[in-house]
Amino acid sequence: MNATPMVQTLKQEMESKRLELKYLAQYHGFSHPKTVKLSQELDELFNLYQKLSHK
Repeated sequence: MNATPMVQTLKQEMESKRLELKYLAQYHGFSHPKTVKLSQELDELFNLYQKLSHK
């Protein structure tokens, strides 16, 4: 499978979650459980992105 379309999809998903994370952190704070959970999800996407983009 060609990784390029998956990488593009991941980039879009990461940007969407980044914007959501910015909102949550602004309104709930950085240590709120929702903010932490979304940050961890974004970390997982970033790790996957790094793995796919270095192939």
